Amino acid sequence: MKSEEQNSSGRGDRKSSPPIPGPVLALILALLAAALVLGYLLVNKLADISRDEDCALARRKNCAAIEMASDSSSA
Repeated sequence: MKSEEQNSSGRGDRKSSPPIPGPVLALILALLAAALVLGYLLVNKLADISRDEDCALARRKNCAAIEMASDSSSA
């Protein structure tokens, strides 16, 4: 009879896992954030390499990125 009362309240479940401690959860979230940032940087780098390869395979002469110089003295 007691086991039925414990199961109905939810406290007697042996199948439920214990909660994750705060520091462990923070570590997991930090690792996930780092993986997302590194993945984003990797995808951007691969996209740049792909653009350079496409330009080179098209036999273009000037495949370098164009950088505009910002001149603050003209303002």
